[in-house]
Amino acid sequence: MTNRTASHTKTVLAAALTAAVLAGLSACGSDKPSAAANGANPAAGISTPAVGAPSTNQSNPSNPSNASTPSQPSAATPTNSTTASQNQPPATPKPTTKPTPAKTTKPTSTLPTDCTATQLKATVTALTRPNNHVLLTVTNTGKTPCNLYYYPALRFDSDQQSVTPAIEDSKPQSVVTITPGASAYAAIGTSAADGSGGAGKVEKQVEVFLETKDQSGSLPGSLTLPLPANTYVDDKAFVTYWQSDLQSAIAW
Repeated sequence: MTNRTASHTKTVLAAALTAAVLAGLSACGSDKPSAAANGANPAAGISTPAVGAPSTNQSNPSNPSNASTPSQPSAATPTNSTTASQNQPPATPKPTTKPTPAKTTKPTSTLPTDCTATQLKATVTALTRPNNHVLLTVTNTGKTPCNLYYYPALRFDSDQQSVTPAIEDSKPQSVVTITPGASAYAAIGTSAADGSGGAGKVEKQVEVFLETKDQSGSLPGSLTLPLPANTYVDDKAFVTYWQSDLQSAIAW
């Protein structure tokens, strides 16, 4: 009888404990909204907003976290052209064009050279006084002064064996120098005034040679000049040294 009463008491206590546990679980479950009430679709696993619920895409003024965040200016990303220009080395500046200096002509040497046949213009003209004389004139057509040495070597005929002799007393004090455009002179006695000369004849031209400084011969080239008409030449013909002025030449 005592065992049956104790067993009944245990059964009652177990039932009461079970009821209390169930009541607590019911209370906990009532605090959570059901999935159906919140519009959850347990089959699809996607939450569907309930009818009349505000869209989640709209800003909730009461929830600062949902408010639209103003866009912040992003750092400008350089374009390809900008990046390329930054990667290229700076352009080397072109040098400033310098004005071309004017060409300077070296001053022509003023030292006289030997007169040559190519830089002289020569003529032979008749003289009324003294008799039986003609005048040889040479003009410097070059650009530099030149020297005439001693006397002109003359040959009237191609068969002439020697040049016409010079009058030594007519030798000037210094070498005759003629500047560009200037002239020098030599008088030519064509025949003896008293008729003492022999083997004479009328000549039409004379060939003029220029002596070297050391008097070792003639410079290259010669001047072949026509003589005045009826110029009679005999073996007494002579020539003076080169003179700087006409009067010194015709004094002989």
